[in-house]
Amino acid sequence: MNVNILAVVLCLGLALYEPVASQSAADLAAYKQKQDSCIKELNIGAAEAALLATDKEVANPSEAVKCYHSCLYKKLGLLTADSKPINDMIVKFAQQRFSSVPADKLKSLLTSCGATKAATTCDYVYTFEMCMVKGVKA
Repeated sequence: MNVNILAVVLCLGLALYEPVASQSAADLAAYKQKQDSCIKELNIGAAEAALLATDKEVANPSEAVKCYHSCLYKKLGLLTADSKPINDMIVKFAQQRFSSVPADKLKSLLTSCGATKAATTCDYVYTFEMCMVKGVKA
């Protein structure tokens, strides 16, 4: 998997689980709207949607749940329509979101979670996301 995609996933994986206190109510509302839009577009059921909206892991995720994070990343402007990372946006987003996570910990997680292998972008992003979340919480 492309290292650039890995960087995107790293940034976003953590971003989904560590809201920044300095974000405005409008920013948080816009983020929530993007979450809801992806949930609707992917026809994700209510139970799974509730877990995703509260950043909880979904047991036995459907393909739609696995694609949720890719959808959200695109809506946040961090991936192009064809799933290519927009590196400068990723860096900016990461700096806003990860201020409390030590840089060396992020680098370590990037290395270990970056070894993720998957057949599709959705599978890759989902698997990497779960690895990062567990690593950040550890």
